[in-house]
Amino acid sequence: MKTGPADHRTPDGKSPTSVRLLRNPIDFIAEDHLRLRTMCAEMDRLADSTGPESDAVVALLDYLRQELPDLLADEDDDLMPLILKRAEPEDELPRLARRLAREHGEIETHQRSVVAGLVAIADTARVPDRLRDPLRDLAAATRRHLILENAILLPLARVRLRSADLGVLRKAMLRRRGLNDPFVA
Repeated sequence: MKTGPADHRTPDGKSPTSVRLLRNPIDFIAEDHLRLRTMCAEMDRLADSTGPESDAVVALLDYLRQELPDLLADEDDDLMPLILKRAEPEDELPRLARRLAREHGEIETHQRSVVAGLVAIADTARVPDRLRDPLRDLAAATRRHLILENAILLPLARVRLRSADLGVLRKAMLRRRGLNDPFVA
């Protein structure tokens, strides 16, 4: 579960993104991208590990089962439709939306494989050779995708989305996480 609104820690990518950042949901997604990049580094580290990794396996499983699906749904179900609604023809958003959807599909396929592999080793917490490439593949696909989203999608969202759009996005993201809107008086 995300941390509460009273959380004033400095974002580090190692902890779940603070719901406090949902005041501006684009900031929250950008911070979630930092968290995802950190988890990619953890996947690479696990792929190279030789010893037991029970805490790391549990943490990665938790992330892949809850936080990553929430982030992908935030982008697919809420952010992209809002941006498409506000896009200008020169934005070429329909083409970008198709590419991002394909990449999310690739990430989800890798994610399912990695989750199944991690569940299978939860007792031993040793990463078998057969799981090393799927971990690396998920990390690589995700990093490629983040480059596109951070360079094009989020800057476009900051320019195109209106205050009311951000409110709609925030409410959907809070609802997905089972939270009430702490920013409404």
